[in-house]
Amino acid sequence: MALWQKLENDPEIRIRRYLCPECGSYTLHVKHEGFGECENGCFITDSAVINKVIDDKKFEGTFSEDELKYRLI
Repeated sequence: MALWQKLENDPEIRIRRYLCPECGSYTLHVKHEGFGECENGCFITDSAVINKVIDDKKFEGTFSEDELKYRLI
């Protein structure tokens, strides 16, 4: 299944706190197929990496609305 289909079928994917492959913290926010942003300043722009992060299902909790609005781009 394509990443855009996963995002469309499971809207919670967009608010989960994923394990960032760069810094190792559960602070990665997947905005869309080609962009993930970490609270620690990491940016993931490779859709294959983002797809793997989602498929691995390594996440802890979710971002609050305020966190998404004020802490991330």
